[in-house]
Amino acid sequence: MIVLLLAACFGALSLGAGTVLADNEVITSEPADGTTLAQSPTEIVINFTEEVGDLRNVSLQCNTEPFTLERPTLSGNARVMTVPIPEPLPKGLCVVSWLVADPDGEPNGDGVISFTIENDPAGTPVTEPVNTTPAAAPDDTSTPTDTSTPEVTVIDLNRVDTGQGPLWLGRVLSMLGIAAVFGSLVVIAAAWPEGVEYLITVRFVRAAWLVAFIGTVLFVSAAAGAVRGESLGGGFSPGAWVDLLDAGWAGRAALLRIVLVIAMAWAAFRPDRVIDPVTQLAALGIPALAVATIGVGRVDGSLVLIGVLLGIAHALAIAVWVGGAILLARVVLAGPGEEDLVHAVRGFGRISVVAIIVTVVTGFAQMFRLDGGELFTNGHGRVIVLKVVLVAAMVFIGLSARQFAQQRLGRAHEMTMPMADRLRRAFGTEAAIGIVTLMASAWLLALQPAKVSAEPSIDYALERRVQIAEVDLDVTVKLTRDTVGSAGLEVRVDAPAEGLTGLEVMLTPPNNPDIGAIVQPIPLTGPGRAVRTEAAGLPISVAGPWLLQINAATTAGVVQSDPIQFEILNADGSAPTTSITVPPSILVPIETTTTTAG
Repeated sequence: MIVLLLAACFGALSLGAGTVLADNEVITSEPADGTTLAQSPTEIVINFTEEVGDLRNVSLQCNTEPFTLERPTLSGNARVMTVPIPEPLPKGLCVVSWLVADPDGEPNGDGVISFTIENDPAGTPVTEPVNTTPAAAPDDTSTPTDTSTPEVTVIDLNRVDTGQGPLWLGRVLSMLGIAAVFGSLVVIAAAWPEGVEYLITVRFVRAAWLVAFIGTVLFVSAAAGAVRGESLGGGFSPGAWVDLLDAGWAGRAALLRIVLVIAMAWAAFRPDRVIDPVTQLAALGIPALAVATIGVGRVDGSLVLIGVLLGIAHALAIAVWVGGAILLARVVLAGPGEEDLVHAVRGFGRISVVAIIVTVVTGFAQMFRLDGGELFTNGHGRVIVLKVVLVAAMVFIGLSARQFAQQRLGRAHEMTMPMADRLRRAFGTEAAIGIVTLMASAWLLALQPAKVSAEPSIDYALERRVQIAEVDLDVTVKLTRDTVGSAGLEVRVDAPAEGLTGLEVMLTPPNNPDIGAIVQPIPLTGPGRAVRTEAAGLPISVAGPWLLQINAATTAGVVQSDPIQFEILNADGSAPTTSITVPPSILVPIETTTTTAG
């Protein structure tokens, strides 16, 4: 008896398992799988072998970009599923992913249908990957062609992955030229006012400015092309430079730098302005601001404000140090001279000691802020170690040269040829190592520090968490704005650990005949994070109460979460108003009756 009972239970379990695993199949579809179409279809029709339940999800991607579809409708004894396509699809490969349940809500199959479109749509081109605007009627031939320029996505300059070669070269030339101009002007103003009388000094400062200008133009152009995802040639247009305003603080600093470098010509072509009390502040201030933009090259990591201040101080100090050493090696010690050359060398020795101390202190502070102790586990840390070695060599050579100059020039009244040659070699070596250090600094800006997240920092205005304990589903949805407009989206999955498929976020607007629900497929199959930037965000075009739902399939079954409401405000931040019409009062006369007791 027990054996028969166990056999019966086993048979029932086997039958139940077989029922669950019997997936629904596609008999036919329009477009058919693998077909090529001349133009975009207006709808997707799928004919199934079995009935389809209330839970039915369809997502569409063309050229890897998702497109919004309306909720599928059923016909033909609930076996034919039709999905209208609101907007004409672009030329290329399109993939339809479907997931359905049976009438009891149990998972009943999923699959994909792919087709290729040969031509772009004849009407208005689709420039946004997500669009809920209904398509125009087929017989409407009066729709004008959109000739506007498609929106360009701009990324943070600190996070570009393309065009690093021209970007690095432009950075090096820009930093070198600006440092040479600023360091020279500081030495002239502080220790060598007679230098403006030498033609070689004027020519050197002008040549340094020309290097700074060419390097900055190359740097800004390469940066503009890189943040737009274009080549170097596309960034040479001044119109493209404006996009750097949207490329983070590093991009804005790059755009400001070229303005300051152009203004710096006022002092570079007339170095005597740095010794004139009337113009000295401006003649030193403009180049100093240009140097300060170098220190804003990295605005990320912890303690960002302190990091920016350290970067500016580091840039100013190393510009005085390296720029002054180049001036001494190329101009001051070019040959023998009178006592003013001796004063220039002594004065630079005093100035550079302060610059060396500031460079070393700020450099170590930045190293611990960005990399901590992880110097050999990533490229940024290893280049930092290289830069530390270079700076140490500069310090050793520089201090040795200054000690030698202090001893030999303590009572000297002129610069002899042997002394000039010996000091020129020492300061020339120091300047050469300084140039290599600047090259390493430019290289560092292209690498990711150990303590800086590679993911962009995004501010979100709305956050909703969906938890379904029965299937171990834990999903958090964030939107970058709570007002009407293009909203960036972040979806974080904390559970389940595996077996997640067909994850979708569905946003349903308030009752509106012109707008359908937004369904965004999420390419996650387990714990992780998916982000859609605001530049290509979801079109939240109506203010009012919206509903959020999560659709997915897990190993425990198909899931459709209960709607969660969130409020979208008007574009100006005001709450949407609802007008209530109160019908007028209607007076109905009631006849008076008298009842006489019997």
